[in-house]
Amino acid sequence: MVGSDSYLAEQALESLLQAAVGDERADAVQVFRGDETTWPRILEAARTGSLFATRRAVVVRNADAIKGEGEEVEGYLDDPAPGAALILMAVKPDKRKTVWKKILGRAHEVPANPLKPAALRARVRDEVRGRRLALAEGALEELIETVGQDLRRLMGELDKLEAFATGRQEPLSADDVSAVLGRALGQPIYRMSDAMGDRKPALALGQLEKLMDDGEPGLKLLGALHRALRQVRAARAMNEARVPARAIAAKLLPGNMAFKLDALLAAARHWSDEDLKAAFAALDRADRSIKNGGDPRAALSVAVVEACGRTDPGIRPGARRPSR
Repeated sequence: MVGSDSYLAEQALESLLQAAVGDERADAVQVFRGDETTWPRILEAARTGSLFATRRAVVVRNADAIKGEGEEVEGYLDDPAPGAALILMAVKPDKRKTVWKKILGRAHEVPANPLKPAALRARVRDEVRGRRLALAEGALEELIETVGQDLRRLMGELDKLEAFATGRQEPLSADDVSAVLGRALGQPIYRMSDAMGDRKPALALGQLEKLMDDGEPGLKLLGALHRALRQVRAARAMNEARVPARAIAAKLLPGNMAFKLDALLAAARHWSDEDLKAAFAALDRADRSIKNGGDPRAALSVAVVEACGRTDPGIRPGARRPSR
């Protein structure tokens, strides 16, 4: 199997072992690490029978690093050991090498590459459906936005949500998902971005503080704030041009996030062209400050306040929040 997603790789390995030897594996499975062995040793293990198992499997993890040129492999491919499955787990085998050209040309290749965002969402959605886990609108997005693209971690968090949902009659909301996942997973950046787009500086500053405390880089957060304002500016312009709502959603939002269109259009109504121009100028000043060695927390806090203006009680444009 080929690919770097450890969760998919382990699932594929389990499927291959089940097909090769079934459930009885104590004497039927032999495991090697590629960086600790050679091709002759692996092929010898594949050819050596067992007194206790009629079907066998030889598994090589990190097979990219097997030592030697592998001249012996072609002979084994021409005459493989009966009843033995040779399973090579490699992240990215060097296809320039003769040995891998021969193997990949004749082996059954099982991909284990990280899923692209759309495929990952579909995979998680199928998993939710298979578990009969009821999620309200926005809850799945909350899960993926918070956890990220790590499929193994997503499956682990689904285990937690499934346990939490036991005995509940109503679907889990986005807030339920957020509460179950907890602060240990870190603060999702989109909450800060949404607050910025909504022109709610107090809320945006609160999320900014949490993200900085979690160790998020200042320039990364600045980029998220820029994206939020660019999205608002685009929504505002398209709405004024009487672009149909469906077209605005298709242009500015991923398909699974189309439900956020109403909130985005509402946020756009909080800004004028002059406001947005001033807001971008404030973010540009923060960018220069950070890149010149300024404190990211202070620079971003000032930028949020200056960008949003006098919209929240107790927030004064230009006021500095104390840095930690």
